[in-house]
Amino acid sequence: MTTDYLTTRAAEARRTLAQTLVDAGDLTDPEWRRTFEEVPRHVFVPYFYAPSGERISGDDRWFTTVHEDRSLVTHRTDGAATSSSSQPSLMATMLEALAVADGMNVLEIGAGTGYNAALLAHHLGDDHVTTVDIAEDITGPARERLATAGYQPTVITGDGSLGAPDRAPYDRIIVTCGLSTVPPALLQQLTNEGFLLAPLGNALARVRPTGPGTATGRFLPHGAFFMPLRHTASDGVPTRRPPLPAGPGRRSTLPAATIADNHFRFLAGIAVPGLTWQYDLGEDGGITGARVWHADGSVAQFQPDNTVGEAGPRPLWTLLEEARRTYQDAGRPASDRYGVTITREGQRVWLDEPDGSGWVLGE
Repeated sequence: MTTDYLTTRAAEARRTLAQTLVDAGDLTDPEWRRTFEEVPRHVFVPYFYAPSGERISGDDRWFTTVHEDRSLVTHRTDGAATSSSSQPSLMATMLEALAVADGMNVLEIGAGTGYNAALLAHHLGDDHVTTVDIAEDITGPARERLATAGYQPTVITGDGSLGAPDRAPYDRIIVTCGLSTVPPALLQQLTNEGFLLAPLGNALARVRPTGPGTATGRFLPHGAFFMPLRHTASDGVPTRRPPLPAGPGRRSTLPAATIADNHFRFLAGIAVPGLTWQYDLGEDGGITGARVWHADGSVAQFQPDNTVGEAGPRPLWTLLEEARRTYQDAGRPASDRYGVTITREGQRVWLDEPDGSGWVLGE
């Protein structure tokens, strides 16, 4: 593709993508719509990795995919996916949920390709946007792509859990990687009226400081699947699966259909955090079997005959079955029925009310 042809074709593709997001209800603000139409995603995703590991770039398959509402793996560490360009519909949801106004300063945790920082810089101006990622082989290309597209927000290489205190305070902090707990350092870098928007479990939490070392928030009714926050450049390689359980299994009370229920998966991710999953899919795309394990060596295998085997220090499937009973007893709640409370002593996710059923984060 020639440069002029690519530029013209990409502009048309962005308008089509923005209309798709509008039609789906993910993009409602006219200013953010214009931003998505004007910031060139293809500049920030010059290649991506297919599920097979194949690197795709420069051809019609690459161009078409980059302008679809899809998350794309853009960085691998020792063969494992460690960074991506998020799904545009989720990006639109998060950016609108930030409720930014002119003059606000925003910190992004998880620079990735730089595309989200470009959207923010286009909307707010370069001087109002700071973005952080863990490794120079991520932030370096992000800086170059931002400059190519005409943007110069501040890009910092470092541990996102520490934020960027030298440029604080921030009116908004947006986290585009999965968290197991909210880093206290980030809350300390917010203005008194500011808030943090971050994925906890597989949903978005909007958290506001309430005092020194304290904060509270509610979850939004949106799923949010992100790669986990990396604290060092060597983080990100998935935990190797322990040996599968041997011998006959027992009957499971957790059916395959529930495993695929995102509302249940939110609760499961909070109640039994840190799990890695593999699925077997039937011809209809439904889950027929699964394996799930944890870094502590616990592992469970769910078979198509609805039996399950467990091994290791914790009975993972039993814990998931307990979470399902809680889920059913509560009326199968969606994520917006949950909230989070943060104190100096710890962090707790609760159902419906702060003193309701709850789960301590980080355990």
